[in-house]
Amino acid sequence: MNQTGLRLVAVGDSLTEGVGDPHWGGLHGWIHYLTSDSAAGIPLILVANLARSGATVADLRRRQLHRAVALAPDIITCAIGVNDVIGRRFDAATFEQDYEHVIGALAGAATRGVLTMTLHDVAAGLPLPRDTRVALRCRIAQANTVIERVSEEYGGWVIDARAATSMNGLGMLSLDRLHPNRRGHRYIAAFTLDVLRAHGAVAQDGSAAVIPAADPLVRRLRAEAAHLLWLGRHMAVPTIKALTRSMRSAPGIR
Repeated sequence: MNQTGLRLVAVGDSLTEGVGDPHWGGLHGWIHYLTSDSAAGIPLILVANLARSGATVADLRRRQLHRAVALAPDIITCAIGVNDVIGRRFDAATFEQDYEHVIGALAGAATRGVLTMTLHDVAAGLPLPRDTRVALRCRIAQANTVIERVSEEYGGWVIDARAATSMNGLGMLSLDRLHPNRRGHRYIAAFTLDVLRAHGAVAQDGSAAVIPAADPLVRRLRAEAAHLLWLGRHMAVPTIKALTRSMRSAPGIR
């Protein structure tokens, strides 16, 4: 084991980018807490967080994979799939093909191991019609079957989001009901640290993950305001611009 620290690279979507946990105009998130927490014993050194909001597994394969492989760190975290299952065109076979390619390449590049993550029950926190909720949960189950099988095939260390405490109703979700807030991100980091301990990647001593204490009300309100501002700048505005360009280019619209 490298006593000077384990180099870590993160790939994935908005969860790993840190959406829901704004900090001074940027983002923190569970990767930040994982790599800045001395409880690991041996330092986890964040080399790069390549995760980007809106990424699907196909996006990750095209835009993040080659960069992660080139860095050849000790550990690579890969949490992906929510944007795939939210889309109505989700195809389990295509998802499996892309996911297997990604994990196979990451497993070959990481000198210690690859951390994968199953999908949590996204539908639980969203105000969805019953039929939509059932369909979404079906797609989540299909994706998780792929994630578990491929992770096992390549020796991935699985962060099973289904085994973690549900964030819904426990003050760990942001106002958009999709992304964790600061408290939720800190819990994910603690839960991930348990997985690293179980596989001997970090020190074995330390308490199991618990729900972190809530931040003071004023801090929570400020964080939610900053989160909504971030969503507006990085998601709503680009979406509106894209729709405007599409309408202008449509036949008969000037």
